Amino acid sequence: MIGIISGEGSLSKVLINNLSDNKIKFLVINLGKIRILKKNFYNLNITQFSKILKILKDNNCKEVIMAGKVTRPRIQDIKIDFKLIKMLPNIIRSLKKGDSHALDFVIKILKNNNIRVVSCLKYVPELKAENFMLFNKESKQDFEDINKGIAILNHINNKFDVGQSIIVNNGFVVGIEAAEGTDEMLSKSVNVLKKINKNKKSGFLIKFPKKIQDLRIDLPTIGHSTIKKCIDVGLRGIALKKNANIFLDQEKSIELIKKNNFIIKVVN
Repeated sequence: MIGIISGEGSLSKVLINNLSDNKIKFLVINLGKIRILKKNFYNLNITQFSKILKILKDNNCKEVIMAGKVTRPRIQDIKIDFKLIKMLPNIIRSLKKGDSHALDFVIKILKNNNIRVVSCLKYVPELKAENFMLFNKESKQDFEDINKGIAILNHINNKFDVGQSIIVNNGFVVGIEAAEGTDEMLSKSVNVLKKINKNKKSGFLIKFPKKIQDLRIDLPTIGHSTIKKCIDVGLRGIALKKNANIFLDQEKSIELIKKNNFIIKVVN
């Protein structure tokens, strides 16, 4: 039995459909806002970790896949019981350090209970960004913007647990993702991008995993809506990392990418 810890977004839906089609047994811990009333679906909150762990163990789940966005809980919202009270100091420390540290702590707890966390790409390898073969050629300036963005993300995330995305346009750093997420960062960057672009599309969204993160979970994800948002704000392309990014809606995105001469660059 595989346990899926499901958050917001369409990744978990794709994964669930794939497992169903291949007749692989699974259960879903649904942490999303919308309750799902189906067999083997458990509607819980991320703060109910002891209950989540009990369900996984009672159903003999040996593997767990984390799919979708889950908001890091506030310390005061965590439901503390006898099992968690001993871990409380470590829980508080991990939450204060950021998302990657909090997820690492969850992985450690699961491992201590003989439950292995695996990447969703083990079951849906077709979602790897490098599988998308429609690539337009980037310019020298695009190449420089991409490299600058990668260097900055690697530097800040080598020490600090910040975000997975950055916008670089003609050498200018336009935005760095923080707690607001990629979409909100793109929205906030519109006015600056208009000044730089002057009615011409330029600049890249670089979306890379954090230097400190475990690649089995929370892989940077793009889809049709991300591409449309980038085009709407005037960007020329998105740069992703090989074997470390998820690309949803690939077939749906082809026409949009062709029409706008948009670039999907996958970097080794």
